[in-house]
Amino acid sequence: MKSWSSDHPKAKLMASKRADILAAAKASFLDTGYEGTSMESIAKAANVSIMTLYRHAESKDDLFLAVISNACDPDDEAERAEMEALLEKPLRDVLLWAAAMTQSRLTDPDTIALMRTVIAGASRFPGLAEMAHKSLVGNLEGMVAFMLGLKQEAAGANAERRHELAVRFIDRLLGTHMLGVLMGLPGPSLQEQEERAEIAADALIAALGQPAR
Repeated sequence: MKSWSSDHPKAKLMASKRADILAAAKASFLDTGYEGTSMESIAKAANVSIMTLYRHAESKDDLFLAVISNACDPDDEAERAEMEALLEKPLRDVLLWAAAMTQSRLTDPDTIALMRTVIAGASRFPGLAEMAHKSLVGNLEGMVAFMLGLKQEAAGANAERRHELAVRFIDRLLGTHMLGVLMGLPGPSLQEQEERAEIAADALIAALGQPAR
């Protein structure tokens, strides 16, 4: 989805319009599914012209990816500030925060509903599942790899190694419980999420040759 730099003269207006479009797109995808959603319906729901919509997004795929990716982004300025402050703390604290955020996002009812939308449309749109997986899980893996790149404890790991560690970290957090959640079963308790986060964080730190605590 297209974006503008913060120093763009209309940056705030564009950001507000983008938020409206994403909200309308998300509601439409959840309500009518991927196949039942059109650029025209999104434009109408967002109360913008179709030309304005195309200035923000090139296609329905572009919007769907933005909606999926947005499910993994920090919600507001306060949360982004918290993440930036955490980067000054030890790696384990950073990983525990990333783990908590990841599990919270992936078990959010709207995110679960979006994943079910992908499953429902995958047979008719073969590339949809791969596209969504890269945008959802790949976004989370990229976030962890980026954080590792900023931490001294991971200074000995090159970009490929950081990505490999990030993939393993996210994989440990997902576990088989995600299948149960998609099937409508209750998600893991807060204590179970914290235990899974600690296991994933300690395993990554150990892989770097660092003491876990």
